[in-house]
Amino acid sequence: MAGNIGLLGWRKPGAAHGGGVHPWFQRPGFVVAGTIVAFAASWTGTQTGLIQQQIDRWERERLAVNVQELTRSLDQPEHRWGQLRDFRWHSLTHGATNSGLMLQGSAIVKDTAIPKDPKAAMALLKRLDRRWFSIDLGGQRLTAWEGNRVVKQSIVSTGKASTPTPPGVWQTYIKLRSTRMRGPGYDVPNVPYTMYYHQGYGIHGAYWHNSFGTPVSQGCTNVRVSEARWYFNWAPMGTPVVVHR
Repeated sequence: MAGNIGLLGWRKPGAAHGGGVHPWFQRPGFVVAGTIVAFAASWTGTQTGLIQQQIDRWERERLAVNVQELTRSLDQPEHRWGQLRDFRWHSLTHGATNSGLMLQGSAIVKDTAIPKDPKAAMALLKRLDRRWFSIDLGGQRLTAWEGNRVVKQSIVSTGKASTPTPPGVWQTYIKLRSTRMRGPGYDVPNVPYTMYYHQGYGIHGAYWHNSFGTPVSQGCTNVRVSEARWYFNWAPMGTPVVVHR
């Protein structure tokens, strides 16, 4: 053809195959600008890769710590890192002189180990500035607390006599927007807004009955779906749950 086009190899019409680069592309200003752009692209790609490696390593290390803390006994007298929530970036830089990342799990809060006795646990939690749940088996009430302040309370349905909800003190360890629950005599799909806190016991929405205020469940704490959504969004992972009579 009369002229082949390539970004840095465009030849003047009539030039022989393998001819020189067009003079415009040989100007010093263009060469310098092109070198700067190429270097910046290369540097950005390298830094992005390094940042991602640091993020991945931090997330793996934090996950290992969280699993260890969740499985550690609460009988130990020393302080524990107890409250697990979603991680948020506190800052992507640590000052102009430090190019490393400063990553902070914003809700890993060091506090005193929560007693296993429900009454003692409630007394302690009311003195702490944190969110927690109480489930009153006698009154069939679920209460959301912030320290000693009641934020929300709902009539619920806990376990019936043959499948009672055990009293005790735990922390939520998994949250599921929708899940399937199966056991002896039941198989319920799409159970909404579930927060498990002890083995298979949890707080969740119930769309299949309207017997709130009466213990009719298989052991979980049943909440109206609209209210269960509020509790689900309000409570971070690791929220203490105190079940008492």
